[in-house]
Amino acid sequence: MNTKRLLDKILDKWPAKVICFVIAIFLYFFHQASLIDSKTVVVPLEIIENGIVMHVGSAPTSVSVTVRTGDEIIKTILPSDISASVSLDTLTEKGTYKLPVKITLSEDLMAYDPFEVKLKDETVTIDVDRKSIKYVPIMPSVVGEVAHGYEIESISMSPSTVEIFGPESVVNATEQIFTTRLNVNNAETNFSTETSYQQLNKLLTVLDEGPFKAEVTIRPVTMERIFDAVPVEILNLSENLEIKDELPMITLKLSGTMPVLENYIISKHAVQLNLREITEPGTYEIPLRYSVPANLTLVEKSDETLTITLVHRTDSDTNAGGEADQTLTSGAE
Repeated sequence: MNTKRLLDKILDKWPAKVICFVIAIFLYFFHQASLIDSKTVVVPLEIIENGIVMHVGSAPTSVSVTVRTGDEIIKTILPSDISASVSLDTLTEKGTYKLPVKITLSEDLMAYDPFEVKLKDETVTIDVDRKSIKYVPIMPSVVGEVAHGYEIESISMSPSTVEIFGPESVVNATEQIFTTRLNVNNAETNFSTETSYQQLNKLLTVLDEGPFKAEVTIRPVTMERIFDAVPVEILNLSENLEIKDELPMITLKLSGTMPVLENYIISKHAVQLNLREITEPGTYEIPLRYSVPANLTLVEKSDETLTITLVHRTDSDTNAGGEADQTLTSGAE
């Protein structure tokens, strides 16, 4: 009887009671929702690439995470409490992939309830390529000009090659790595210096970071210069002889270093004709003697020999000398 009476009370005006119950539940959840706040946090995106591929191009560097929790709790949340990552470890081929983002919470956040985390974008698109390693030469980046009259003979790098690592397509396209500025301004002598490499591509890693030793060899520039109208110096001409005709001028080509030859003034003794053995008038072919400094080389000459005609001297000086001798002889008698 009591059970029936209880059931009758429950069923009495049951539509109103159901409505009140639903309203109570709604009010409860509305109250709970009013205690929950939301916050959007931008966190760095870590790309895990421990396999045989790596990312290339412009990969996302961060993701937006929306956090929902209690108003007091949300004020204490820091970006460092949430980490985001995407893994490339399962990929084996070059291509473009849409990959899921994994969210990891700190232990402190895991203890909160309620606590809801939602990614703005649950996947990211990343271009990947196979990893590659190879050795390439390291080349000096020369700036400045050596001193006038000098040139760079060679630049030796130690080590001469470096190991580079990166995406296969980038590594294969890289033929050399350049050093930082190697200043040779006004250099006249050999010198050595230490330098590092230029980071021209962020996708490439130079495994040997240096420093690298550069040995620079400087040498004078070799040049040739032509000297026209060089007079012939006459040596040991007999006093009673003279050359009948005017001697031709000689043309020389000399070779030497620019600092020496550029402003060199040719000596009056450069071309000589030695007549020591000639004592009688006549026509003779006499070899020319050339004299140049030891640091210069005679490359070409217009003449090896000269043909000259010698005659007795008949000038006034010779006559005056003869008359004077006769006067002195008469006086002595």
